[in-house]
Amino acid sequence: MNAKFADTGARRYLIGDVEPFDQKNEMFCRPLWDAEMLDLGKKFYMTEVPPKDKPGYQLKDQSMVNAAWHLENTFAQGVAGGRMGMYAWDWEQIYEFPRVPPGLKIDSGNPRAVTNDIKKAAGFFGASLAGICELDRDWVYSAAFPLRDAKSVPNELPAEYRYAIAIAVEMDYDAIGCSPASPSSVATGLGYSKMAFVAGLLAHHIRGLGYKAIACGNDTACSIPIAIDAGLGELARNGLLITPEFGPRVRLAKVLTDLPLVPDKPIEFGVWDFCLRCEKCADKCPSKSISHGGPTGKPNNISNRKGVLRWPINAETCLEFWARNGTDCSNCIRSCPFNKPAGRLHDSVRWGIRKYPRLNPLFLWGDDLLGYGKKRKADNFWQD
Repeated sequence: MNAKFADTGARRYLIGDVEPFDQKNEMFCRPLWDAEMLDLGKKFYMTEVPPKDKPGYQLKDQSMVNAAWHLENTFAQGVAGGRMGMYAWDWEQIYEFPRVPPGLKIDSGNPRAVTNDIKKAAGFFGASLAGICELDRDWVYSAAFPLRDAKSVPNELPAEYRYAIAIAVEMDYDAIGCSPASPSSVATGLGYSKMAFVAGLLAHHIRGLGYKAIACGNDTACSIPIAIDAGLGELARNGLLITPEFGPRVRLAKVLTDLPLVPDKPIEFGVWDFCLRCEKCADKCPSKSISHGGPTGKPNNISNRKGVLRWPINAETCLEFWARNGTDCSNCIRSCPFNKPAGRLHDSVRWGIRKYPRLNPLFLWGDDLLGYGKKRKADNFWQD
């Protein structure tokens, strides 16, 4: 791929007409209505998981996971459908100080300055990355499927919401390295709670400026194509967003708004060419849910959107492993060569991948030689 392809944002991956995607076909929703997935749903959502006398699966690990998810599960529920708490579409003013008079509106005559202020606010609230795009309505779910209701509901997003602020929250490198044991789930849960915190505060800030704003987690629209359009990264073999700064080790939220903003340009930094050569995430996937070989437009099942050239993830076998494992899995993040903290060596390799793709075999050889991507001992999470 090149800059010309990058300019098209997430549409660079399309090979046909975009079909509307109903959220009920997302893998976390299907166990609640799809007859073939009902048994899996009982195992994943309803079966108790007793602690084990095994590092990474003990009571202290499980309790830490639940604590990390607490803000998301109690005050946001973006995974369960959003539209409440931190992700509420409207916010009732209960108590605020200072009490700003109602009806005030910021002067939006300088969209560039307003955009810079919004990004500053996002970073201050805790976003690791923030980007802006015009909202492509093809990424909005054709219908919503709140897990708490277990039924489809209209996803009526008003036309005035023209812009999306994509937010990425970094997850802990060492905790993700313990995948598929529970410390990686702690990083995931904390990422989701931070998503709700950051997006919820940013949306409330925009409302205080006199404009409309909706904070979203996994609900309302597909986060990855929005993040690609907003210039945060590229799509990878593991089905995740790869960012230049953190690789796939991020969680994504977004804020939809009518506040006039200046969109960022989509980026291209060598991920597609690198993934064509690298298969480490596929090799390390315990459920073989990530494909080897080249990309395809053929979906695995209804949880894949049609008309997209990519490496489609088999979310069915992925969730089956999660149910067996008793917690989630981040092996595809752990093993990714882009999943490295900042540093002279790692930054140099990222520069080389972007500038000299013919050297990708050498970079992969070095990644293996230095032992990156291997599982860390879960005990290290508590001892380091």
